[in-house]
Amino acid sequence: MSTDPAVPAVRLSGVGKVFGAQHAVRDVTLDIRQNEFFSILGPSGCGKTTLMRMITGFEEPSEGTIELGGVPTAGVAAHKRDLNMLFQSYALFPHLSVADNVAFELKVRKLRPKAEIKGAVAEALALVRLEEYGDRAVSQLSGGQRQRVAIARALIARPSLLLLDEPLGALDKKLRAEMQLELKKIQREVGVTFVTVTHDQEEALTMSDRIAVMNGGRVVQVDTPEGVYERPGSRFVASFIGTSNFLTGTSDGRVIDVGGLGVLPVPGTDISGQAHLSVRPENVGLCADENLLPTGHAVLRGTLRQSVYLGNAVRHHLTLADGTVFVAETSASASGGLHADGPVWAHWRPEASRVLAE
Repeated sequence: MSTDPAVPAVRLSGVGKVFGAQHAVRDVTLDIRQNEFFSILGPSGCGKTTLMRMITGFEEPSEGTIELGGVPTAGVAAHKRDLNMLFQSYALFPHLSVADNVAFELKVRKLRPKAEIKGAVAEALALVRLEEYGDRAVSQLSGGQRQRVAIARALIARPSLLLLDEPLGALDKKLRAEMQLELKKIQREVGVTFVTVTHDQEEALTMSDRIAVMNGGRVVQVDTPEGVYERPGSRFVASFIGTSNFLTGTSDGRVIDVGGLGVLPVPGTDISGQAHLSVRPENVGLCADENLLPTGHAVLRGTLRQSVYLGNAVRHHLTLADGTVFVAETSASASGGLHADGPVWAHWRPEASRVLAE
């Protein structure tokens, strides 16, 4: 692979994959930069795993081209590509020690002289903070430790690219959160391009430099974690990543008329005609007194139906005049004065909302 930072680690140009009559991947054009942590995020069946398999060489594209470090991959077998892969199952050998698991690729592919393998294993285990575990059996390790062994084995040969298939799916919630930060730290230390495939939005938002969101075989948005969350380009992205309220109406670029619910100010947009207004629950405030509403805010009147205590916040469910359920998430201290089945006004800054085309 090229070491020129201007050359993408992965370049996909018009890539598609057809299985019989089914288009699993459609016209994907995408550059993944060198040394970045990149996530391909989407629901089950969106084509993300198929796309990853084409990058690794386990599947050939039906159309389009793939380059790794500026080198076309057509006709290059998977085992000859300068990459490695980390599976959700870890694929560790239970009859081998931790050190022998980590050394396995170097020994089988004869990538290092025998005299150097021990030192390489020690270096790889130090990278994942398992220096003292080399002689242990895999069965003696916790789930998080097994994950680290798998990472050490995947990186010991220093591939230019590491692909991770739902890498944290087998871990419990707390350990998963810890390993998200650990993976990000390891990636920064080794300077290898990481590409992970996941359906877990929190995982993608936490670890990634950039995210490609897929739906129906297509990449529908590529942006930073903040970009896909704060500036979704479609209703699908706004609803798939996080939670959003949606109202449908007519936009003139300055306001959106949502029928009997009112006319709401919006951030400047070139979208006119039928459109969706999207606003995140955490950006919505509630007020029990109409006279205390902030000036300049978008406002909706509703009836408070339910409030759910979440520990760090309270989630409120409102019913609007047309029956639409609207959700606001506030701090516990901001929930005073609200009464179930009583009137309440939801409000937000116009710039906290998004206008999305139909």
